[in-house]
Amino acid sequence: MFKAVLDDVTPFRDALTAVSEFITEASFKAKKDGIYMTAVDPTMVVLVNLKFLATNFGKYEVDSEQEISVNMESLLSVLKRASSSDKVTLELDKDGKKLEITFVGKSTRRFVQPLINIEDSESPEMNLDFATVVDLQTSILEDGIGDASIVSDTLVLSADEKKFSMSSKGDLNEVQLDIEKGNKAILDLTSKGSSSSKFSLDYFKKIVKAGKLADVVKIEIGKDYPARLTFRQKDSLELSYVLAPRVED
Repeated sequence: MFKAVLDDVTPFRDALTAVSEFITEASFKAKKDGIYMTAVDPTMVVLVNLKFLATNFGKYEVDSEQEISVNMESLLSVLKRASSSDKVTLELDKDGKKLEITFVGKSTRRFVQPLINIEDSESPEMNLDFATVVDLQTSILEDGIGDASIVSDTLVLSADEKKFSMSSKGDLNEVQLDIEKGNKAILDLTSKGSSSSKFSLDYFKKIVKAGKLADVVKIEIGKDYPARLTFRQKDSLELSYVLAPRVED
């Protein structure tokens, strides 16, 4: 049995919208303390990890861990039909084969979607040791990505004990954003030496769409190493992305 009621659907819908930038079919696990999802995008470049805690729901009931596998586009097309004043109920049918979605507001509307089968829905665990961790205002990340997009299709993240930087270099132009430790836009910066890795900018353009979930993003990097970006609301939700570095030919 699984039943969850959202008094405000917006945070859940925004989180799933951000996930759908990379994941088209998702297998969610409804546990006692909330809904979890871990998946790798089809290109095997990005690992997406979502935690949406039970505290977000006005009512949350699950008798044992349930796996709920859905087509993301189909689910979001339904959730986008909900108004901000609607109470949204998500519930598995008695056979556990369909997801029932009910909106209660000025009227009562009910949608039923079949669950799908996803082969090998388990994603590999990744044990990563990052040299640099920076807690940065999300707006700064957005600025760096926007600046880089007019120069090249790559983005370099670098840092040392004193500074975090985002840069991009094209055939003719280049751009660099520097932010020193002590600047109010950096809430924390710790680094064991120097870190620098290059990434595809297209992936960052999709990742930063999760910025509406949190004002601060935790960025973890190393030297020629993956990056992990985490958007978090305390005691509510967490959405993280692990992105592989770009390897030059």
